[in-house]
Amino acid sequence: MAASSALERSCFGLDIGGTLCKISFFEKHQGGEVKCEFTDKVRKLILSPEPYGETGKRDTDLEFQDDVLGGRVYLMRFETRKMESFLRMIQSSNVMEKDAVVCCTGGGSRKFEALIHELLGLTTIKADELGCLVDGINFTLQRRMHELYRADYRTFIDDGRKNFVSQEEHKFPYLLVNIGSGVSILKVSEDGHHERVGGTSLGGATFFGLCCMLTGCSSFDDALDLAARGTAKGVDLLVSDIYGGGLEEYGLPGDVVAASFGKLTNPDVRGQARPEDLARAMLDMITNNVASLAMLNAQKHQTPRVIFAGNFLRGNRISIARLSYATEYWSAGQREALFLAHEGYLGALGAMLKGATTAAQH
Repeated sequence: MAASSALERSCFGLDIGGTLCKISFFEKHQGGEVKCEFTDKVRKLILSPEPYGETGKRDTDLEFQDDVLGGRVYLMRFETRKMESFLRMIQSSNVMEKDAVVCCTGGGSRKFEALIHELLGLTTIKADELGCLVDGINFTLQRRMHELYRADYRTFIDDGRKNFVSQEEHKFPYLLVNIGSGVSILKVSEDGHHERVGGTSLGGATFFGLCCMLTGCSSFDDALDLAARGTAKGVDLLVSDIYGGGLEEYGLPGDVVAASFGKLTNPDVRGQARPEDLARAMLDMITNNVASLAMLNAQKHQTPRVIFAGNFLRGNRISIARLSYATEYWSAGQREALFLAHEGYLGALGAMLKGATTAAQH
């Protein structure tokens, strides 16, 4: 991965997940671009007020200029279920040329390979999903920009303040917990060297899918907004509900969840359950499960730092705060939870770099 040298041409990196597709586009400075007409067309599409694939958005606050790479990085996302409409939009805009560099990662890199070739006439470069994720993280950690941060669980939900840490002091090994549709847990031992050590099927798609079924919400952002207005105490069974208080001998405060959705066994409570409380309980349940698995793996693999990433955390202050609290609580202050500003785009960034370097070798 040539993260420390200029890229020779513009290129796309696509991380096609089960729920969201994330896109990273590198626009080489015009002074060194061979085909300026191509980048002009792409810029026009990117800067258009129209959404990408009907559900897409551009994250302008995360885009950046990189003088080392020699250009600018644009970031976009849309729901994977709208992939065909997105590709047809690209087709109708006549943006893609036959030799455009497009590197895809994620499960959709295989699922949509034939459709991309059919509609755009492109042969994509496919890259390992976890390898792209690690490359994207290590790339951002090498840049002189705010990327790695802590979150104070006591105040983060209200103020969203990110306490950025020095990336020069970042050390290996670290545990990487990537929360997407599902969850993958990796031990990263050195720059580029990693192994998958665990995971769970209970991730962002679980939260979103259950919210759709139980509350009628229609988008991931709607589900998060709904959860922010609720309280899980209305549906979760707490330690205090069972024992009348906390269990000090076991280090369990009264407000610790004993059973997620446990109060819904009572028909009276079930009949009065609010959609926002159900959404909050689902969000807390998924987050607590991820935190528990993360701590078990951190202890097993002796990693003092735990980095949480993935599009599940984008705009999700509640889960970031809970992960911070759980990491401190279950490790007795021996480990810290860290987060990444480009949380959902790391795989796409890694794919972009992989595509550029692969194209340069041919």
